[in-house]
Amino acid sequence: MLFSVIVPIYKVEKYLPQCIESVLNQSFTDYELILVNDGSPDNSGAICDRYAQKDRRIKVIHKDNGGLSDARNHGLAIAEGEFVWFLDGDDYMAESAMENVADLIKSNPDLDMITCAHIKASIDGNTVSYVPSLINETGEIVFREEYINRLCKSKGSNWAAWKNIYRNSVIKKHGIKFEKGLIGAEDCDFFMRYVRYADKFAYFNRPIVYYRINREGSITNTMSKPAIMGQLAVFKDNYCLYEKYNNAGMKVFFANKFANTVSLLPCLENEADISDVTGFIKDNIRVLKESKGLKYSIAKLVWYAFGYYKGSRILQVFRKRIA
Repeated sequence: MLFSVIVPIYKVEKYLPQCIESVLNQSFTDYELILVNDGSPDNSGAICDRYAQKDRRIKVIHKDNGGLSDARNHGLAIAEGEFVWFLDGDDYMAESAMENVADLIKSNPDLDMITCAHIKASIDGNTVSYVPSLINETGEIVFREEYINRLCKSKGSNWAAWKNIYRNSVIKKHGIKFEKGLIGAEDCDFFMRYVRYADKFAYFNRPIVYYRINREGSITNTMSKPAIMGQLAVFKDNYCLYEKYNNAGMKVFFANKFANTVSLLPCLENEADISDVTGFIKDNIRVLKESKGLKYSIAKLVWYAFGYYKGSRILQVFRKRIA
């Protein structure tokens, strides 16, 4: 079996049939579909069971709610495919995605990870924009050092779980899991730990997934103290790791990510939460100081003058005025 497609499911009954059918309608058939019902209070569980009765490739796990990381880990525990493919329950797979990726693997059977393009879609499923992987050439093969260098030079990041297809044996050999309870940065944490053990990478610029944006209630639209603290902690930990490896570029990359997260402070309203996050930032000020670039230099001056919370609000207003 080539692919294990793992779908964590919570409160997505409106979108789940399209997600499941997008997998079942693939022309490629050598896969298993693992649906993990994470204690969803809606009809998602029943939808999973109904589809499982129709197709033997579908495995359904019903569990108490434990969060996104825990749901994915339950799927990983039973995954038997050579490669693991994560798909969120409110997204859907692009037509012929499996066949196209399988052809790439057939040509390069020793690949460890494939970073893919995706399409942003509105909540009604209409295409919004195409987002390539880090480069424009499909099928280019690189090794770990070059892959990390390209990640370092990129302004964005490619660690969303559904953007990458992972070799299952690497995950199992090194016991790589999503950290339960980590919110907002679980994908980055998993991705960066996986990259340390993978050797050969490919970029694939045909979209594999339609990623639904601006869905009410989605994790990416819900910014809380745990989400902000999770991001700050993961970015700080990776900064420290690459400091140990003397990789100046990756140090700056994660220092900039840390600074970006500081600017999210105005999303918080509770004074105790603001105080806790501010305390963490102050305890790790050396990470913030390593951020580089004009916008980060300006932000640090504003934070120094007005504090992290008020300064971030000022920066937020400024960005809206020049947008």
